[in-house]
Amino acid sequence: MSGELGIIDSGILQFAPKGAYYETKDEQYKAVKKMWLNLFHYDRTLFGLLMVLNGTGFAKGAMTHILLSNPPDIYKEEKYGVGKLPAELDGLPAEFENQIIRYSLYKENPPRALKNLLMLTGSEGHEKVNNSRTRKLILEYIFNRDNKSLEYLAVNYKGKLQKLIKHALGKQDLRKLLGGNDYIFRKFVGRYNKDAFLVVCHIFNCYDLAEKRIYFSMLDNYNNLKKASEIGDVDKFRKYMKTLPIRTVMGMRNLYKVPIKKSELYEKTQLSNKDKIQMQEASKRSGAKVEVDYNKQDIYNLFKFLYFNIQNKKEDDLDKILKAIEKVQEKLPKINIGKCVVVMDASHSMMGSDERPMHPFLTGLSIISTLDNIEQVIYVGGETNDFYDNFVLPIPMNGTDLWRGLVKAVGTGSDNIVVISDGYENSVKGMFKHVYDHFKKSGYNFKLTHINPVFSATSSNGTGRRLTDDSKPLPVSDYKYLETEVIFSKLIEDKDMVKKLLIKKYQNLLQ
Repeated sequence: MSGELGIIDSGILQFAPKGAYYETKDEQYKAVKKMWLNLFHYDRTLFGLLMVLNGTGFAKGAMTHILLSNPPDIYKEEKYGVGKLPAELDGLPAEFENQIIRYSLYKENPPRALKNLLMLTGSEGHEKVNNSRTRKLILEYIFNRDNKSLEYLAVNYKGKLQKLIKHALGKQDLRKLLGGNDYIFRKFVGRYNKDAFLVVCHIFNCYDLAEKRIYFSMLDNYNNLKKASEIGDVDKFRKYMKTLPIRTVMGMRNLYKVPIKKSELYEKTQLSNKDKIQMQEASKRSGAKVEVDYNKQDIYNLFKFLYFNIQNKKEDDLDKILKAIEKVQEKLPKINIGKCVVVMDASHSMMGSDERPMHPFLTGLSIISTLDNIEQVIYVGGETNDFYDNFVLPIPMNGTDLWRGLVKAVGTGSDNIVVISDGYENSVKGMFKHVYDHFKKSGYNFKLTHINPVFSATSSNGTGRRLTDDSKPLPVSDYKYLETEVIFSKLIEDKDMVKKLLIKKYQNLLQ
């Protein structure tokens, strides 16, 4: 590959199009897309290898789109050997890219995985991609699974599957498939699941063509629920709704105006723990009693639930959430960077955007939960909540006099200071750098680590805004991405070493 690497950091894996306090998602997307393409043209194999690291579903989907929309060049020069792919020059198999793409796709939950596949159909502003690799990936993901998993996918994501299968097959082959052409079925679908024709008929509403060679209980219950909805048979609706997911049942109830209370749906349909969390407020308003197991949530979501309760003055599950936070914090893998003092930015900009309210602040709290040997946490800005006696963390508010936190941290005598901030200081702008330089020139010996929980498109050095000249920010938009950030911090210094490390990680995961 040719070209210059240019500015690059872990924002290419951590990016999600949500926007931030100071920047729109479009501004951010343009910045990260430039980094994606720079890295891709600089070293396609390195670009693919980075997908084994933790990152957002959107970023993995966009990177997959880039790989699939650009067929790999085959090196035919004599010194490389005839017919060598770029990955093969690094000792990787010819199927390397397809393996990486599948690995990334199957790590996502079904809704996110389907969104990533839909990018290939032209959704979310992407160009359509339709080649043999794309078609195989789509059909394999949908149909290469057991019958129970397949019918669950078909019931819950029917519209998305329609669009994907149409894209993969094209009008002519889809018409043949739905017309019962056995060759087309075996070629595109049956090779992955020989029982799937009934499921295809469900997806495209053509049950009259279905041969019920095998029984799909969820599909049968779905059809019975639909019939009950169409004729307004509430008793039969109640019977079949118990076996189906809440979102499917709720959609059917709303579409056909079935006279049944929402509270009954929340209490008697199939709800995952994630559904219970997401629909908690709606279920309470309906009068339903839905028990949530907070101990099964990750630390970020627990802080999110806690602050939601505080901001809305709800005491119902506060004690359960606080106890769950303590339990989850105890079990979290800790990162030991030595004894340290943490300065946490609690200014208003850490509230994030309307699309992701409080995301930077909640990410900061989650990062603190993973750090070992913290001697003290100093909060700068914000207002302490007084609604709960046992809750002392501040709510992000007011300006950013971050330099005051640095003064306090240096005053503790710690030689290891961690600052968690979006890098925007407005009280007074540039004061943090001025105070930092003063301490350094005065002989104070301490290490400063700046963790930035916000992607910044306007940064002059990657995706993180600098507070000082000699402390490059570590952009960590999700507390789970610390390993990713460490890898990227070494990328500019020693690309070959990072590549070897990633090849080893790939081999451990996929070979």
